Amino acid sequence: MLTLCVCWGFHFVVVKTAVAEIPPTFYAAMRMAVVAAVLAPFLKWRAGKMKMLFLAALCFGCFNYVLLLNGVKLATASASAIANQLYVPFATVLSVLLLKESIGWRRISGIAFAFAGVALIALSRDQDVPGARIGIGVGLVAGAALIEATGSILVKKAAGFKPWELLAWFGLIGAVFLFAASAILEKGQLAALAASDKKIVIGAILYSSLVASVFGHTAYYWLIQRRPVSEVAPSSLLTAFFGVVFSVAILNEPFTLAFIIGGLMTLG
Repeated sequence: MLTLCVCWGFHFVVVKTAVAEIPPTFYAAMRMAVVAAVLAPFLKWRAGKMKMLFLAALCFGCFNYVLLLNGVKLATASASAIANQLYVPFATVLSVLLLKESIGWRRISGIAFAFAGVALIALSRDQDVPGARIGIGVGLVAGAALIEATGSILVKKAAGFKPWELLAWFGLIGAVFLFAASAILEKGQLAALAASDKKIVIGAILYSSLVASVFGHTAYYWLIQRRPVSEVAPSSLLTAFFGVVFSVAILNEPFTLAFIIGGLMTLG
């Protein structure tokens, strides 16, 4: 799980760099197209089980990426890494409501602190950098976290699928959805691609598709199919730690007092 968290933490830097070159949803579409192409041999139709898989794909390959990548573009990578950790309290609440898992008052208090911490970061003036709209970006990333938390419940209910089968379908469904969404919501995609730094874009797409998705997500789906969601989700808190470290060190993003307090509240 530690390796997974390092890979996903660095991914925030990769995405932040990539969406400065090309439109976010278009980038996500190309990422999922690569995932679908690589995992095409694992596409298997399982009669009677495809409805749940399709619903999970909407959460783990479609709507979540529209919100997440546009959020990262507007916010800083470090703020996005923290806000994305609302996935943990969202997943915990949903596991209680839908899977009848139980939690104590300490975890309930932790959930409240997590939301308060993200709100502090989103509303903090000293976190702003040129071209960023922290509040809107953090809100979009938080929305993506809620969608992904819902997806984790659906993945747990999508019995009978192996992790690579899930990701293969998520890639195919996600690519179709995201290319359509990009065509509707964005413009100048091909012109931006032509004018971009090809090494950055190609490297980012390969990292996102092969490292973050093919390696990272298949391992994660394997875990959440076998362990309680409320147990697996908190282990990804290290992702935020590495995301902040990489963002501050590589992108030179601000590391302010409000950010530190908000981050500790969220991760604590």
